[in-house]
Amino acid sequence: MSGCQSTQFDETDPTPRALESSSALLQQVQSARSSEQRRQLQLLAARALLNEQNAEAALALLEDLVPSDLSREQRQAAAKISSEALVQLGDYMRARQALAGIETLQTKHYLLLGRVCSALNQHQCAADAYIQASHRAGLESSDLPADIHDLIWFSLSRARQAPTEFTQHYHHAWWQLQQQLRQAVSAAAQVDTWQQWQRANPSHPARIRPPQLLQQLNRYALPHIAVLLPLSGPLAGAGGAVRDGLIGALLSDQAANKPSVRFYDTQTQDLGPLYEKILSTGADVIVGPLLKDQTERFAELTQFDTIPRLLLNYPSPPDSAMAHQSQADQGLFKFGIAIEDEISSLADHVMHQGHEKVAVIHSRDSWSLRAREAYLTDWPYPAIQASFGDIKGITAAVGDAMQVTASDARRDEIARILGKSLEFQPRARSDLDAIIALTSHIEAQALVPALRYHFADELPVFATSQIARGEDLSDLTGFQLTEMPLFASPDAKSQTLARAFELRGNPLGELYALGMDAYAIATWLPLLNHSSQIALNGTTGEIELRADGAFHRILEVSEINRTGGLDAAL
Repeated sequence: MSGCQSTQFDETDPTPRALESSSALLQQVQSARSSEQRRQLQLLAARALLNEQNAEAALALLEDLVPSDLSREQRQAAAKISSEALVQLGDYMRARQALAGIETLQTKHYLLLGRVCSALNQHQCAADAYIQASHRAGLESSDLPADIHDLIWFSLSRARQAPTEFTQHYHHAWWQLQQQLRQAVSAAAQVDTWQQWQRANPSHPARIRPPQLLQQLNRYALPHIAVLLPLSGPLAGAGGAVRDGLIGALLSDQAANKPSVRFYDTQTQDLGPLYEKILSTGADVIVGPLLKDQTERFAELTQFDTIPRLLLNYPSPPDSAMAHQSQADQGLFKFGIAIEDEISSLADHVMHQGHEKVAVIHSRDSWSLRAREAYLTDWPYPAIQASFGDIKGITAAVGDAMQVTASDARRDEIARILGKSLEFQPRARSDLDAIIALTSHIEAQALVPALRYHFADELPVFATSQIARGEDLSDLTGFQLTEMPLFASPDAKSQTLARAFELRGNPLGELYALGMDAYAIATWLPLLNHSSQIALNGTTGEIELRADGAFHRILEVSEINRTGGLDAAL
């Protein structure tokens, strides 16, 4: 009887009745009276399998369906089930493709699209999807997660550009708020911007129910910031660069009221007495120290205090057996110019370019070894490694990576066996997609002829900002590299700072940028804990807070043009 009964369902989004299990529906599929009924039952069974968390079986059942045999409504239903199943399996790329095939998205599928785009780091897409879900369902809808506005703001804060078209007024106003707050940078300036936006948009959902981070701006108080830097002795240049960058950011801050900032020299007295002195002045936020050994000591010294602290370096992870855990952990943050941030951005870019098998060419300098380790950790495909001890060894290292050295060795062995010399034209391997150059500027210059000599000059070369720390980049035309916005795409404030301190080619240029971003982060610290969802548009990169309290930089990739300038890489 079950094989003959009629099954009712909505073809646009088939949902089996609660009592109809996937096994019961699959039995009905086997005894279907017509091809049409069979297709309908297969869709119902696929939905039931999905509800039972059996996404692989649901997808397998959908693969049996011939798209040309399905009605428009059935194709839409199959696309919805497929997208949800792929998300369940964590295959977000294919889920994105399946969602693109749905003509009219419902609220739950907008939410699903937001989740998929967020997982793929497609933040503009995620923000738009969550905004559309919120607009479609309405502010009080139970179909929306309670934190829908936090999801919207989390994606907006990470999106690098707005869409070219807006679907409705609320959509446009969300993006307008994002752009205005990005330009404000510091928390103090964002308070002013947020208040102005609320007055201009009194009925907007974000005004009625603000995201948590913006709610905190409503009760923001200007902090007193204490900065610990080496301002005398052999490292005074480095400390002075950070100080000047921080002061430059303070002076360019457009806020009506600004925090007070006071500097302390870490080279003139011990950190313990210095810390007590800072506390006696009523400081609300501490920035620094800059040196690695001092950051470790300061972290240990302040481990039970709750005052927000921003270390300007990354202390070594503590021994887990000795590490102290306290509520104060949430007040300790870290920010620095780490090569690992560049490597993460570089690996993402190379992967999105469609490359898989790469050769990683690196020196034996400590930064290059760290970069190699980070790249190989992030990279999911095969990678050839080649190292050199000094600049004279680059040609041999490239030969090893391209297997030209091995080809020469085979020629010599064959010649020895035959007892005669051979006419021989060496050829480089043809299975590599790209070169990853973890080298300095001078080493990169030597890499160019080495690649040409070993028939690898047609391969794309990807590198870090280390190759840009030189006078002339024109001989590295075509190289793609990670570079901080201060040099790759500076805004008006960054351009003013770069001209004032002649930062182009300055070996301390990165430290000026560190100081600028340290100011912006410091203004936010009283409002943050490690779980805060915040992203800032910095001069060192797009800055995001991680769950361990470290601020992580995301960098764009630029391409060196014929004049030695930088263009956005495609």
